[in-house]
Amino acid sequence: MLAWPLYVEQGHNKVVLVQEMKIALPVDESEDGLVSSEEVEKRVGELMEREEGETVRERVLAMKEEAEAALSPDGSSRLALAKLIESWKCE
Repeated sequence: MLAWPLYVEQGHNKVVLVQEMKIALPVDESEDGLVSSEEVEKRVGELMEREEGETVRERVLAMKEEAEAALSPDGSSRLALAKLIESWKCE
């Protein structure tokens, strides 16, 4: 994933995706706010062929596996939903 913020909150989203979650690489803008084709090519190349991209791909794969585990029949998401539904039942 490339983080390319265009509007207000997207700058914050970029920080979350790049620095906190580590599932994106930043796209750098020029002083006039534009992104060059060379910058896009550079970042896509990093995602596809370099160590930075490998790190991002490994992190995304780990998150995918965690999400699949949470959604499995005995996963944390299903158990939490079952607890919520149970809490709504009248006795």
